[in-house]
Amino acid sequence: MRARLKDTIRPLVPKSVLDAKRKFHYYFMDEERSVPLDVLRFNPRLPFTRAQRKQLADKMEVAHKGLRCAHTHAEAVAIVSEILRVPPSTTGVVLEAGCFKGGSTSKLSLATRLIGRKLLVYDSFEGLPDVDEAEKDRFGKGEYTGALDEVKKNVGAYGALEVCEFIRGWFDQTMPSLKDPVVVAFVDVDLRDSLETCLTYIYPKLVPGGAIFSHDGHLPICVDLMKDPNFWKRFNDPPPEFEGLGTRKLVRMRKPKS
Repeated sequence: MRARLKDTIRPLVPKSVLDAKRKFHYYFMDEERSVPLDVLRFNPRLPFTRAQRKQLADKMEVAHKGLRCAHTHAEAVAIVSEILRVPPSTTGVVLEAGCFKGGSTSKLSLATRLIGRKLLVYDSFEGLPDVDEAEKDRFGKGEYTGALDEVKKNVGAYGALEVCEFIRGWFDQTMPSLKDPVVVAFVDVDLRDSLETCLTYIYPKLVPGGAIFSHDGHLPICVDLMKDPNFWKRFNDPPPEFEGLGTRKLVRMRKPKS
């Protein structure tokens, strides 16, 4: 824990008087300050140049202000940082399941373009499907709708539309056609059955060392699924290593390398 905190703070330590003044203004004067985005800008442990990381973080900040996003800066930075760390020699695509208005899609597409990969975007573009009785107190059919044309327009304005491939339909109809290896996936689907479908088809395609991020770690019914050892026994691969399961909304599932 102490080492992780040290790694987070080190990139924020000013290296000059001018840098110190800039950081003071950023954190204490600007209303829209964001520590996680500054970690992305100045973390030397991330690949690519400081100018490239700064440009990426700046564009992510603009997208967050311009679009309705269901995630935090810290969550977006965690996923983007994972994408940037994938070795260029590893074959595979980045995948998103559940894109809402395209805020997360815009940010992921910017990182995906930077590393020269493709972003597969799965969504019904009709909102949530029929909701199970046990989940109706929290969700309703049709919620979180973002029409395909609206999402494309938003990604075109704030992201990198050219790297995106949009797969329209319900997950149980579209996910079985997934053929590409996946290096990083972001799954924000809200419903237990939808999460089960996505994990069922994505996990076997996930490269060793790759990660799936679920944004449903605040939902007990989804946490129970991810914790269930019997669910993971259906795969030929070893079960994932979890980070944040039961403690955070954003859960990381990493496939062991061996």
